[in-house]
Amino acid sequence: MRLVLVAPPWNSLYRPSIQVASLIALAAKSGGGPVTAEYIYLDWFEFAVKELDCEPARFAAVYDTIGEELYGLGVGDWIFGRGLPAARDEDEEAARAEYAGFLRARGVSAELVDLVLAMRASAPRFVADTADRLLDTGAQGFGFTTSFSQLVPALAVGRAIKDRAPDRLVFLGGANCDRPMGEAVMRAYPFVDLVVQGEGEAAVAALCAAEDPTVPISAPGVVTRAGTRLVVSTPVVQSVDAVPVPRYDDYFRRLAELPCSELIRPHVALPFQMSRGCWWGEKMHCTFCGENGSGMPYRSKPGRQLVHTLRELTERQGVLDTYAVDTILAKDDNGLVELAEAEVDVTTFFEVKANLGPRALGQLRAAGVMTVQPGIESLSTGSLKLLRKGATAFHNLRFLVLCRELGIEVGWNLLSAMPGEQAEMLEEQLRLIPFLSHLDPPSTVSKVRVDRYSPYFERPDEFGIELRGPEAKYRFVHPGEDVDRATLAYSFDHDEPDATDGALLLTLRRRLGARVGLWKKLHPQSRFTYRLGPTVTAVHDHRPHVGRGREVLRGWENVLFRGLTHGGRITGSVAAAVEAGATPEQAHGKLTEWSARGWVFLEAPQGLVLAVHDSGRDELGRAMALGGRSAAA
Repeated sequence: MRLVLVAPPWNSLYRPSIQVASLIALAAKSGGGPVTAEYIYLDWFEFAVKELDCEPARFAAVYDTIGEELYGLGVGDWIFGRGLPAARDEDEEAARAEYAGFLRARGVSAELVDLVLAMRASAPRFVADTADRLLDTGAQGFGFTTSFSQLVPALAVGRAIKDRAPDRLVFLGGANCDRPMGEAVMRAYPFVDLVVQGEGEAAVAALCAAEDPTVPISAPGVVTRAGTRLVVSTPVVQSVDAVPVPRYDDYFRRLAELPCSELIRPHVALPFQMSRGCWWGEKMHCTFCGENGSGMPYRSKPGRQLVHTLRELTERQGVLDTYAVDTILAKDDNGLVELAEAEVDVTTFFEVKANLGPRALGQLRAAGVMTVQPGIESLSTGSLKLLRKGATAFHNLRFLVLCRELGIEVGWNLLSAMPGEQAEMLEEQLRLIPFLSHLDPPSTVSKVRVDRYSPYFERPDEFGIELRGPEAKYRFVHPGEDVDRATLAYSFDHDEPDATDGALLLTLRRRLGARVGLWKKLHPQSRFTYRLGPTVTAVHDHRPHVGRGREVLRGWENVLFRGLTHGGRITGSVAAAVEAGATPEQAHGKLTEWSARGWVFLEAPQGLVLAVHDSGRDELGRAMALGGRSAAA
């Protein structure tokens, strides 16, 4: 059967869809009917720029905001909601007014709300044009990948296809269709012929092998119809060894056709995958995390395949920036050493654990990893224990210091309002943050959510949580009286456990958000570094509001300070200072002073210098790598 795999809005403009591209590569190897990809989120970008008469760079920023920041309000889905069956029964003007009020009440600017309303008005024409164009391909089946805000755009185009050609097959897969959500999609939207719950390789292979849409499909994770009944095949966890390198040719072909392609192309990073599942989640599932759904068991390709994968991707497309979609970097055989030894200028991104030490982070940087997402979540050890992160405040701060030293950009979020949170957990972070302005700040500060598949959702009573039903956005995303929003939803409203100091906690959370806002504002001008001499250490403290300029440490103070650079045991650092001439009381007193000034972070039994090592040897290091000789030679 001839298939078209479709990547709907709001996939990142700068990332080709790895879900679609991996299946395209798999189909090319397995035979069967021809399979092509359509990146209709690029079509939508071009359409919306013209329809809204919007400057492309400005709309790119709007697109990113909707896709990345406003997912929690359902904006991307609602824009395409007129394509759903229930929209026929709605008063569109009333629906627009109600949703606009919903957005404004949650802080969305009036200008952005107006653009959202304009896109909602334009979307039906885009959907109709897209359905016509897809049908013109002659394909017999149309498969849509869905995650985050892609479900309703996929449903809208899928319904338009079925309205025009009822004999064509429309099927969906991806995170929004993982069980039991996939079955709920089938019940709510009868024009969907089939969904794939879980990993889709076996299902697409079966669809390719089928002669036409009337042939019954059987594969793990597939849900089909038998009259009014759903036939469910249980998903299975599949090996990643046979998953091929994604083929992004169709993305780059469409990108080249965009009038403003050069606005996007310089920022494109190629997604790849070395593993599935989460080895930490298998051991200790983070309380708030629902990311892996039914695919938690960890599977990883041999590390030696990393260099091969990146070579094939980058050489085929001429793009040297890459992006790992793995939930977590493999602990051991991850291929980073081989990638570093390849001596290429490929850069990449990984999600990692925040308890990586100097050696592991140095290895990442040597391999060209320039951006990481460590899942820091908090700077309070008490909060981290509640979240089951397997890290402490010491680990998270050491990670931030080392990444700053190595030039690795850190993307992370700060969470609060987790069950069991106490005032002192927030207060200790409020005291600490003014000393961290030189380190990468969090992107957001937010309350923990209750997401499907997380321990908070699966066992709410264990955490004192009372679920109140799907988040408010879902009544706009999936309108209608008979829609089972509780099963379609991924995120849920909840009541926190009663706290005797609830008013105090609310005040502290607001202060935390304000303090992080100041951190982000001060970060570009903040600097806190040290340089090592033969017997002295020069500390340069130019952090706004707390820094005192340059100071030189000598004798036992120099020894004490150096004992805690990159982290060390407090007792060992004190013992070394005593050997250098200090009394124990002097050494402990100095650490207390440095802690009050934000020079060191102390969390027994360990301490950490918060300043960043500035060796001044970057140019020399590059010269040595190039020729093994000094720059002067």
